[in-house]
Amino acid sequence: MKGVRRYLLTAAGAFLLAALAVPLLADELAGFYYRPRVVALTHTITLGWITLTIMGASFQLLPIVMERKIRSEGLVIVQFWLMVLGTVGMVAHFAIGRWNGLAWAAGLVAIGALCHLVNVGLSLRPLPRWTATAQLFVLALAGLAATLVFGFLLALDRNRPFLPEPFLGTLGAHFHLAFLGWIAAMILGMAARTLPMFLLVEDPKGWGVTVQVWGMALGVPGVTVALLTESRALPLAALVVASAGGAFLLQTLQMVWRRRRPQLDWGLRFILTGTAFLVPTMALGLGLAFTWLQSPTLVMAYAVMALGGWTSLTIVGMLLKIVPFLVWYRVYGGRAGPEPVPTLAQLSWPAAERLSYWLLTGGILALALAVAGASPRGIRAAGIALAAGALAFAATLIRVVGHVAASPPICPIAWVTPNR
Repeated sequence: MKGVRRYLLTAAGAFLLAALAVPLLADELAGFYYRPRVVALTHTITLGWITLTIMGASFQLLPIVMERKIRSEGLVIVQFWLMVLGTVGMVAHFAIGRWNGLAWAAGLVAIGALCHLVNVGLSLRPLPRWTATAQLFVLALAGLAATLVFGFLLALDRNRPFLPEPFLGTLGAHFHLAFLGWIAAMILGMAARTLPMFLLVEDPKGWGVTVQVWGMALGVPGVTVALLTESRALPLAALVVASAGGAFLLQTLQMVWRRRRPQLDWGLRFILTGTAFLVPTMALGLGLAFTWLQSPTLVMAYAVMALGGWTSLTIVGMLLKIVPFLVWYRVYGGRAGPEPVPTLAQLSWPAAERLSYWLLTGGILALALAVAGASPRGIRAAGIALAAGALAFAATLIRVVGHVAASPPICPIAWVTPNR
């Protein structure tokens, strides 16, 4: 689809930028988490990397996964520029610690995301089958809408405070609404359909799917409200969310065990390793919810595991599966048959993907440990590994997309008249 590659490549650029910034921010990352440049880095990851990727991937996967055509391709382009301009504005204002221009930048992001909600919402209506993917997809869209409202209010609050104190509780509610309500729900929904496709197994059914849907539907609002009100119900709400994560882990293990694909490519290894990072993420999250863990450095380690481990590794794996398909279909789809064309696997670069896998996986794990120990030296070393892994990942995408320039696409029906 027109514009999807723009989302995915811009998101990959934001990921590279964030990885390169980690060693430069080592001293700040070793301290308290609410600092201007740390917040700027967080929004580079959550908006520039994760949200743009999810939006772009959903435009590609919606017709495949839920058999629905995107209502407006023009709105897809408008949304992209609103999201990019708004994200750049927000990150810049966070980085310099100036709040007077934050509201307009947050407003652009809100309008861009509203375009996404309207476009996808109209595309889904009416939906013939309410599968697990569809239900989690809708929950994620609701989470995105709530996160936007909350984030815009926080931007206004930085200029003229009006939200309830303490501020850190409000900030925690915003983070978890974005991470659990938007990001986690979308990953669970996409995985419910794409993982069976990648592993060549049947779609998941039964109690595991039900627990995921209801665990997110009940747990995410519970965690958000409990953080806002400092309620003692936070541990219970966290357990409800954890039940969804546990069901997802068991479901993934079952699919891996039953898979008919004998070998795992590097994209799948990224996805499954990211899923493994969900275990320490849940352990840290529950420890913080039950107040067994209270150190600010452990809060940072939890964020690294959540956004860097589970989310980012999963997304990297998804992009290594999606981008080659997009390029192959655009460049070689109309040539397959009458002339020899490379296979989908031949578009990949296994050596660079292998290097990226070990550097990113090791770097994220080392970063979480270094952040937990408040070690600037350890953070800097882990950041260098992350930056190198992100560069290797970017190189793989550039090589794949290079096929578009090297072999311009032709009309899919041109092969019908070869004698011309």
